[in-house]
Amino acid sequence: MSSHTSDTVCPLPGRTTSLGNVVVDGPLPDRPDGRALLPARAYTGAAEFALEQDRLFSAGWVWAGYAHWLAEPGAVHPITIGGKPLLMVRGDDDRIRVFHNSCRHRGMALTEEPLVVHRRLQCAYHCWAYRLDGSLSTAPYYGRERGAKVEPEVAATLGLLPVACHVWAGMVFVDLSAAHTDPQVCARDFGERLAPLLTRWDHIDFGRLNLAGERRYDVAANWKLVVENFLDFYHLPFVHPQVGAVTAALDVDDVALHPDIMGGSYPRGAVGKADKTDRVLPWLGDVPAERLERQDIFCVFPNALLFLEADWFQVIGYHPLAPDRTVEHMAVFVDSAAAGAEFEPAREQLTEVLWRVNEQDLPILQRLQAGRHSPAADATNLVSHWDQVTALFQQRVAKRMGGY
Repeated sequence: MSSHTSDTVCPLPGRTTSLGNVVVDGPLPDRPDGRALLPARAYTGAAEFALEQDRLFSAGWVWAGYAHWLAEPGAVHPITIGGKPLLMVRGDDDRIRVFHNSCRHRGMALTEEPLVVHRRLQCAYHCWAYRLDGSLSTAPYYGRERGAKVEPEVAATLGLLPVACHVWAGMVFVDLSAAHTDPQVCARDFGERLAPLLTRWDHIDFGRLNLAGERRYDVAANWKLVVENFLDFYHLPFVHPQVGAVTAALDVDDVALHPDIMGGSYPRGAVGKADKTDRVLPWLGDVPAERLERQDIFCVFPNALLFLEADWFQVIGYHPLAPDRTVEHMAVFVDSAAAGAEFEPAREQLTEVLWRVNEQDLPILQRLQAGRHSPAADATNLVSHWDQVTALFQQRVAKRMGGY
């Protein structure tokens, strides 16, 4: 039975190892019992999907997008989180902010396409304009006279409504339920939530990340199947033969760092699978020798899927659009020292391998979604030897949802 490593946050019995972690038995019984942890309608139902948008994606930190989508001051990128339209904006001070995408006059969305503005973002309805920090700049004819201005004390109440956000490792996270949007408060709250992963990856210099490539995938499957497939190490030798022999897939430890951070780790994965590049890329920081061969694969609940090796970092962030439709934004990062022309062939090799692996999963996900419409889907069998992390994910979903 595969063990999974946890810190004391996980409410499961365990025993301490020499590494100071806790190895625990997962939630699955030794024998499959023919009962799915989540009902099939959790993957197909419109009412269930709408409730998830409220209870999962609008309550707590979620992946929103990439910082590189906002490459320069004045860049504006609309997104939808939890069914709510938002705007990511890079200000003149180079800070990334997130606002509700709704004009404070009549609520019109300010833009539905990415754009770059000079100092102000203007609503097309009545031309109310907002500075890049969200404050109201102008409201033409506000007093039904040419040149009439909004009183400063009134204007101060009419800025775009901010959303709590934090940028980490090239990603933008938001919390629609947060009471405070102060960047220091956001950094503290986000850091507390991600602390076990930040500690585990403290050898990585995420400030040196350089984008090697990005692709968008429209996936005909429920978002939970996207996560479950990412956490499924059982299918690797059968669907992705290029990753190596079956013995390589067997050498994985299930890992739970926090109720919202779960996945797996290959202690020798970087050498136990097929090489991705002819030339070794620079490390992402000062990587200790004992970590050079490790592959870490984690879901940061609910919608950030992270894959880390010593020399590259992969992110699949996604936005659920419907019960059977999920848009993935997959990005691959390398160290800034690998950004030059001499490493271009290696970067291209790496990204092509990773694109191919992800694309091999697309028809699998579509068929998994199709199978959820069968009455037999409520009797699927997770097995203890392979599916403990999947069970942890499904339990987390069920707990946050309060049941389906």
